[in-house]
Amino acid sequence: MRQLLLIVLVLLSGSYEVWSQDHYQPQKALSSEELFLKQGGASRVIATPGQKYLVLDASPAIGGFHRYRFFPGDNIKFRMHNETIKFNETIASVSDSSFTIGILNEAVGRMDFQEIPLKDIRLMKVSRRIPFISQLAPILPLAGLIFIGADFFNKGVDDKRFTTDATSLAVGGSMMVAGYICYRLTFSSLKINSRNKLKVLETY
Repeated sequence: MRQLLLIVLVLLSGSYEVWSQDHYQPQKALSSEELFLKQGGASRVIATPGQKYLVLDASPAIGGFHRYRFFPGDNIKFRMHNETIKFNETIASVSDSSFTIGILNEAVGRMDFQEIPLKDIRLMKVSRRIPFISQLAPILPLAGLIFIGADFFNKGVDDKRFTTDATSLAVGGSMMVAGYICYRLTFSSLKINSRNKLKVLETY
């Protein structure tokens, strides 16, 4: 059992260097504009005064309130009412009550643009980087599988291979469940309603 715990600890400690980078340092705090730019990719249009952008104010049951911002050039994932299509496109522009996405039409080799009214959005898929939690999302399920597998293939107290016990299953299963919770906190599918509101704001 000690060997199994040592394996799990080694896996978890492997991300220590990554976690250590998340310590808050006041002298390195970013301005709101720098945070906006850091949130998106290189294709984002640099914000200027008067530029409209999308805001999703989310208050999910798990994780607490968080504001997600989407500027022209950002990728957005969503579903619409009465539609089964999963959209995963780039925002081309934002107006007072809608946004426009660019869709590559491979048949004719051109970019088509589609306007999406905010009232037609049913669900949005978002992600946020949470120190420790986001790093543990892929590690914990793997650690749980290794823990159970190591107990199954190695000789236990009964001196037999290919057996396991309730304790090992409970420990490994708990790690996998914890990893799933970390994943759901990092990657969320939010239904647009009174708790999760999608709106347009303007920079100033």
